[in-house]
Amino acid sequence: MEEVVMLATVPERVVIVGGGIASDACAAELRQSGYNGSILMLCGEPWRPYERPPLSKEALDDKGSIEERFFLHPESWYDENAIELRLGVHAAGLDIRQNTVELTTGEKIGFDRLLLATGGTVRKLWIEGGEAPNVHYLRTKDDALSLASALTQGSRIAIIGMGVIGAEIAASARKLGCNVTAIEPETGPMTRALGSQLSNWLAGIHHKHGVQALYGVSVARFVMEDGLVRAVECDDGTLVSCDAVCVGIGIIPETGLANDAGLAVANGIVVDHQNRTSVPSIFSAGDVAELPAFDGADRVRYETYQNAAEQGATAARAMLGQAADNTGPCTFWTNQYDLNIQSAGKVSDEFSIVWRGSMGDDGFVAFFLDGERLVGAVAVNRARDMAVARKLVAAKIDVKPEDLASDVLPLRSLLKALSKN
Repeated sequence: MEEVVMLATVPERVVIVGGGIASDACAAELRQSGYNGSILMLCGEPWRPYERPPLSKEALDDKGSIEERFFLHPESWYDENAIELRLGVHAAGLDIRQNTVELTTGEKIGFDRLLLATGGTVRKLWIEGGEAPNVHYLRTKDDALSLASALTQGSRIAIIGMGVIGAEIAASARKLGCNVTAIEPETGPMTRALGSQLSNWLAGIHHKHGVQALYGVSVARFVMEDGLVRAVECDDGTLVSCDAVCVGIGIIPETGLANDAGLAVANGIVVDHQNRTSVPSIFSAGDVAELPAFDGADRVRYETYQNAAEQGATAARAMLGQAADNTGPCTFWTNQYDLNIQSAGKVSDEFSIVWRGSMGDDGFVAFFLDGERLVGAVAVNRARDMAVARKLVAAKIDVKPEDLASDVLPLRSLLKALSKN
């Protein structure tokens, strides 16, 4: 069992590098836990913290909405909670011996506790034409505004990558009346997140809504005209004409600051169950943090809203010497068309599936079992069932497949039975 480090003193100053979900959750949890010391948040973007999930959905449908509704808190909330925001400020260096962060301006800021929530940068498609102005990536508020301008009625949009982001953009683009062609080297959309059966089902949904999809192929080159990409050529020779391209092929964790400072770095900044790095006074959370997996078998990075928020709060409690643990299962959700898809735990073809409802219904749940151990679940338009399923997955319990499949037996009854044991 890994050693839990408890820092004896209450910090006078907490510095948070990053302005995303994990950063905001850390600051909020510090105040909710009664911390009265100094909190400084260094936000690389010129905006206060905002939600990223809507960037591939509502922000594309209504550009104006991002200015009003996507921020995590009103500006006054930070003043009321004495959280100092430094907007558009980047950290250039970290001195772990002096406990200081150096900014790109040359200013050095001391800290007692530090959170590195630096997130990641979009993975670029490094081919000729990849930097053309009509090639879009989606990571930031400005990215969403730029992409939204390209999604006009009748425009031809080529989407490269049908992971979560690509699939959400495809759905939003079709809603706006764009002609969408998706290019994905896997056999279907979100295959790694959903497994093959659910991926095939989702492929059918996108096809039903008019997405033309090319699965099992990769991009070979861009066909350029007057400095713009006018077609995407696939490795099977297929040519996809387009007015704009959107690339969604993942992110690269932003570990440079930690790596240069000598912190342990692998596929992300290495942290323990308290989101503590190899330096006891420094923590990391969100997309950039690599933590022990829920099942204890490996180390993982979770690129999801819920896990980022939970990790930020975990780090805050650990900074204050309180009980803290980030060992919950991976959870995520996505909204596409009229579907709300939620997932918890491990979802893979290596496990057997028990269905509550069927894929032909308006809503259903797929439970993933390793023997009789419930290891994961995916719910479509069944948020209440998912709220219970997430707790069942987290409990690491054995269940009877017939109980999971029965729409007559409420899932909550399984949770009640668990609480009695």
